[in-house]
Amino acid sequence: MDGELLTGGGLNQVFRVGDAVRRPAGPWAPRVHELLRRLAPLGIAPVPLGLDAEHELLSYLPGDVGHVPPSGDTTLIESARLLRRLHDETSRLVADCRDETSRLAELKRDETSRLGIGLDGWQFAAREPVEVVLHGDFAPYNIVFADGRPTGVFDWDGAHPGPRWWDVSWAIIQFVLALPDDRERRTLLFCETYGIEYVAEHVLIRLDDMIQTIRKHPAFVLQRAERHDDHYLKLIEYVQANRA
Repeated sequence: MDGELLTGGGLNQVFRVGDAVRRPAGPWAPRVHELLRRLAPLGIAPVPLGLDAEHELLSYLPGDVGHVPPSGDTTLIESARLLRRLHDETSRLVADCRDETSRLAELKRDETSRLGIGLDGWQFAAREPVEVVLHGDFAPYNIVFADGRPTGVFDWDGAHPGPRWWDVSWAIIQFVLALPDDRERRTLLFCETYGIEYVAEHVLIRLDDMIQTIRKHPAFVLQRAERHDDHYLKLIEYVQANRA
């Protein structure tokens, strides 16, 4: 395929073609595109440009991909603010969807929400309590940065409705625990900036979910071969040893 091969999360071959990105599309792509259209006014997520049976075309987000977890507090703070901004925006979409679903139920009409942000049709089932639409993999490798500040989030394949802590816990794992130093202070800094309590059990649940994904998901062949699960097992040991 013509175009520049891009790097990021590592599960798909993604090509830049001019000011657009062409990547494989899963059956959940229509739902994700509806979400991205809703997020477009924020200017921090790709804009859907096209979709066929096998590929999607999205706008290109300029910037530097965070292949190495950033160690500075400023980047950590700005990343927590970005995640909160995304969650707050999608929380309104979830609320609107629930209102529309209730209205249709009262009318005894079985229809897909006209708002397009329903609880089904995503790659992963909705997780209760549904508070927001999660990114699902909010991590430096799925974010572009300019001068150390996050400016956009890509790879929304894992988006699905769920609780805020699901994304927050994964962000702690990837922004904080991925580095060896100052973990406790930086964890609290991320949580305080976002505005959520740190719960070690949530991080442990998220780590176990990743381990099971690596071991069982057919797309994680390379990660399985390279024993990435060992990394997350060590983090489980760390969290268990240091929880209050």
